[in-house]
Amino acid sequence: MAKKAFRDFLHDLETAGEIQRLAKAVDPRDLSGLAAQTDKAVLFEEIEGYPGWRVATALLSSRRRLAIVLDCAEDRIAQEFETRSARAIAPDIVGNAPCQEVVMEGDEVDLAALPFPLMHVHDGGPYISGTFVVSRDAEYGRNAGSYRMMYRNKRETGIDLVSPSDMRFYYQRMLDRGEPLPIAVAVGVHPFEMLAASYKAPIAADELELAGGLHGAPVPMVKCRTVDLEVPADSEIVLEGEILPIGWTADEGPFGEFSQISGDVKWNPVFRVNCITHRRDPIFYLLQMPWENDWLSAPVTEAAGLQALRVASVEPVAIRAPVGSCGYWTLIASIRKRPGEGKNALLALLSVAEVKLAIVTDDDIDINNPDDIDWALTFRVQADQDLITLSGARGKHVDPSIRAWEMGQGGLPLTAKLGIDATIPEGIPKWLYKRIETYGKDRVRLEDYL
Repeated sequence: MAKKAFRDFLHDLETAGEIQRLAKAVDPRDLSGLAAQTDKAVLFEEIEGYPGWRVATALLSSRRRLAIVLDCAEDRIAQEFETRSARAIAPDIVGNAPCQEVVMEGDEVDLAALPFPLMHVHDGGPYISGTFVVSRDAEYGRNAGSYRMMYRNKRETGIDLVSPSDMRFYYQRMLDRGEPLPIAVAVGVHPFEMLAASYKAPIAADELELAGGLHGAPVPMVKCRTVDLEVPADSEIVLEGEILPIGWTADEGPFGEFSQISGDVKWNPVFRVNCITHRRDPIFYLLQMPWENDWLSAPVTEAAGLQALRVASVEPVAIRAPVGSCGYWTLIASIRKRPGEGKNALLALLSVAEVKLAIVTDDDIDINNPDDIDWALTFRVQADQDLITLSGARGKHVDPSIRAWEMGQGGLPLTAKLGIDATIPEGIPKWLYKRIETYGKDRVRLEDYL
């Protein structure tokens, strides 16, 4: 199986009728506003003031397009992601790469040469939103993650490192030594790389091997020009540089967060760019907030929930990270329950990352039907017996309810978690929950009487 590139995914979307091409020249300030007016992905063919550049956006703004990435049914996304991510395939190093067809170093570097727009009304500046960031630690090895970057000047951006992550840990170790952390930022990679970057892998795991497993083939990597790192060879654009050893001291934001809220100003480090490389005919990927981020989060959260349930010896039937919780903060699962497993399942689901609400139902409930979930919550839950609350768990800054501004510069917030056991209570016979059936519905047909 051949590894797919960013442009292969654009082709897949076009084949499925899920992308709209706009040939008319567009002012870069209007990119987000135009993309927000269609339910399809968009490829802008001409950008005013940026000859030779194109911009692709809203590529993953629906569950259907996520299913196209994984080549599966929409209700099988979590299971397909789990199956693919279980196999690690090491990347290959190649000598020549499309992402290095054009090279700008030193004084040639100018981030304003990239066509990234102002995305939201209250943003603190233009942002590079769809990043695949590679770093390395002497002890733990290579890491990849995704971090938004606010334009500051021709050579510098802010970089959002307020939340716990492996790269934040790597940076802190270098900061303690007074040294910068070299990084390489790829823009315009296949969604499998973006999913791998979003995955909460153990710190010693290599996300590039996870991406290879998702592809079913090695990811071709090329050595960077100015830092001792490798990036996907078929990337559209690469920024090479270092996170300066200044700590959480620079204002960054506000930004339209994946929580669907215009966030607050934060303190963050600064990324200095020393080299830009890109294809001769580059496509800039503008990850449209919040929906693309939310749908990228959902399969990662769901797969982590499935694994947590299995480790707890609970048999999952279905799982969903609803987009209303940004694919991140809520997990709803149905299980084949044995005595006591409703509570065990809740404890497992609440252990996943920053999930703060978990609901568990029996396998007779369709968790994709909100009315079915409401019915289970109404008739299977007693608040004094079926709710679990936990205090002092890991939180995330973009949730205003945790009062992150009280943490100070570089502080990490805490959150409370809630679990609701909406399975049939122990000791209550299942026949008491037998749904009503209309008499004669299968015996007669309405059309015979019309």
